[in-house]
Amino acid sequence: MKLGHEPFSSDYYWQAYQDLLLALKSLGADAYFVTDNNSYRGYGIFEVAYTIEHKTTLDSLIAVRNVQVDLVFDRGGFVGRDVTTINPARLLKMGNNKIEMFRHFGTFQPRSAVCLTHDAVIAAFRRIPGEKIVVKEPEGQGGKEVYIGTKADILRQIPDTLPVLVQEFMDTSAGVPGFVDGVHDVRLSVCGGKIIGYYVRSAQAGSYHSNVSRGGKMVFYEPSHVPHELRRMVRKIDDHFRGMPRYYAIDFMYTPKGWKLLELNPYLALLPETDGPEARNTSAALADYLVAQARAAAKTAPAVEHSLA
Repeated sequence: MKLGHEPFSSDYYWQAYQDLLLALKSLGADAYFVTDNNSYRGYGIFEVAYTIEHKTTLDSLIAVRNVQVDLVFDRGGFVGRDVTTINPARLLKMGNNKIEMFRHFGTFQPRSAVCLTHDAVIAAFRRIPGEKIVVKEPEGQGGKEVYIGTKADILRQIPDTLPVLVQEFMDTSAGVPGFVDGVHDVRLSVCGGKIIGYYVRSAQAGSYHSNVSRGGKMVFYEPSHVPHELRRMVRKIDDHFRGMPRYYAIDFMYTPKGWKLLELNPYLALLPETDGPEARNTSAALADYLVAQARAAAKTAPAVEHSLA
């Protein structure tokens, strides 16, 4: 494994993964990195996993053979479902497909239409008010495959591949009162139903995309400062996953029509503790939750206790 390859795409994320694994170990859990589905043998058993005892390099990972775990913290692509996994398949389905999410949570979103044909796209453009429009491919990530602009321009840009989700353009340039000015979105990290992280992402000048991967800037705030209306919306959304082990993000935007849901993200990025106290608090809360879930899962698999991957 080398930096630049998944899951450690940069030193920034490598530090974040190490911080979390060491936090888990400090709580008494056996914790490992596993990076290949080919290593999975079923029922929580991996042919090979990797661990660390302190901050190190990828070349110094400690390989451990035939590891059995009680919980898998899936960071994208784990195929096993015979072991307790965060996040469960139901949440992944909604979080990874914008149309699926709209079918469940459309009442929280801007006016929208699922379009199966090109004629349906044109009809939605005519029906949805405003000169600008938003079109989303269902499985785009990181702000990619999201088209924002005038209706004439977007009609020329959108792909032939259908379906797509067409949405009313919501002006967020006024910012979030008391927090940030300008085009933005708000990300809330939800862990087992509790908000443990709150930050606002601001877009670059002239851009409609607030994603950090597309030049956006993050500003952290204490979870206690989350507006009450957002807390109410989070409770209603999270009720769909009650009783399931879960850690995911819900993204919102503040508009002239109030708060609107953007999307769910089941693979929100881990943040290194060097990002500041908010990042450290989020990491600590996540570690506590993962260990608690591993202990609960271990009750049905008592041969190995409190192991995570």
